[in-house]
Amino acid sequence: MAWDNIISRSIWVLIQPGNFLFFMLLLGLASTKISRKTSHLKKNGPRLVLLSITIIFLIGFTNLSYWVLLPLESRMDSFRNQTDQGPYNGIIVLGGSERLSQSTATGQATLNHAGERLIEAAALARKFPNLPIIHTGGTRPDSNGYSENDVARLFFTQAGIDLSRIRFETKSYNTHKNAVESKTLIKNDEPDKWFLVTSAFHMPRSVGAFQHADINIQPYPVDYKTNLNFGGFLNFNFSENFQRFDLAIHEYVGLLSYYITNRSNALFPSQN
Repeated sequence: MAWDNIISRSIWVLIQPGNFLFFMLLLGLASTKISRKTSHLKKNGPRLVLLSITIIFLIGFTNLSYWVLLPLESRMDSFRNQTDQGPYNGIIVLGGSERLSQSTATGQATLNHAGERLIEAAALARKFPNLPIIHTGGTRPDSNGYSENDVARLFFTQAGIDLSRIRFETKSYNTHKNAVESKTLIKNDEPDKWFLVTSAFHMPRSVGAFQHADINIQPYPVDYKTNLNFGGFLNFNFSENFQRFDLAIHEYVGLLSYYITNRSNALFPSQN
């Protein structure tokens, strides 16, 4: 695994909202426990516990996750289902929708919450039967198991898509590498637009990375996690709310990181 991937994953383990709040709560409880010996902890410990519980409540039992995810999903929403802005040279679909261990165990194309990436890419492939497809994602955590490409290959076969149309990119492990490695699979005589298919919340960072790689793309956002509105205040689906909040914070951190490390030309990329 590349050093930048190791560093980014390690940092995310620490700042992922669920983990961060758990450590924050533990610190507050520990501070309260030893407050008798250290006077300044007598007040700070309970305050940290109360703050942790308050934030957990706001994330878990309100629509806060919708509110922070909405700017990401609405950024490229004007391109949703748009297929008449050609000419087009092909379709690029980002990996990350495959459940690798389950697919290896069952021999089936098992998909996660981002399965619409492959589903909508297959729909585009049927709508434009002459366009080539690039599936970008080389992750293979188990040397004896399926890779993202293996699962995608199985899915596209079952969906009736001719595999000879598909260029499988095998080296990438993050969105930046998705763009860089996809560039190598685009031929010199393919200067027109490529559909870029990925989750709506992930589209701003993806657009930034692919623009930086100088690939002519048209966003094609799929896999929406919101209804594109703010909704009400209370929402008691705790696990789903935390999952959405994690996705949103991960993307905002990724956008900032890509901009700082010159992997994107804009902090919050857009597409004209």
